[in-house]
Amino acid sequence: MYYVYILKWKNKHYIGYTNDIQRRLSEHKRWWSMTTKIMKEFVLLWYFEKNTKEDAQKLEKMIKRDWHIQHRLNHPTFKKYN
Repeated sequence: MYYVYILKWKNKHYIGYTNDIQRRLSEHKRWWSMTTKIMKEFVLLWYFEKNTKEDAQKLEKMIKRDWHIQHRLNHPTFKKYN
């Protein structure tokens, strides 16, 4: 079993996947991940189970792509077209 997850800290998010979610969260809490080192107190916002590593990787990429697109569209420098 594989897990895709989203961590949140202030206005920052981290999206990842793992085959052992408890171990990975412990690693994040111990700052073993360079990416989440600044996220001292994060919240597990969401996770989803997948049967294969390939499915988890696909879902992770899809979420990252959609997340970044949504973030950019909501950025104050973008103007909405009416």
